[in-house]
Amino acid sequence: MNITSNKNFILIRSIFFKTCLFFTALYFIFHFLNGNISYAALEEKRLLFEEKQLLLSEKQKELDFKYILIDKIKNVESNLDLLDELVKYKLGYSSKDEIIFQLK
Repeated sequence: MNITSNKNFILIRSIFFKTCLFFTALYFIFHFLNGNISYAALEEKRLLFEEKQLLLSEKQKELDFKYILIDKIKNVESNLDLLDELVKYKLGYSSKDEIIFQLK
């Protein structure tokens, strides 16, 4: 009697391969959902990246404004009024009805 022709052997081999396939698939699904490169971890990293980009853009705007102020201070003889308006606006001394020209 040949072992490979036995029906029990074929049934057991089939169950063994299906079980191995099931646990292998389960392993990859689990690590896709909970691992270091999982979807949740990538989503958190994406949100952190967006927050850092927003902070960077705010810092860039502040730096640009400081470059404008430095440029105006270098040319203070010709732009005293504009420099005064910008400083008053930045420090919060301007009133609500005062019209201030802003540089963009």
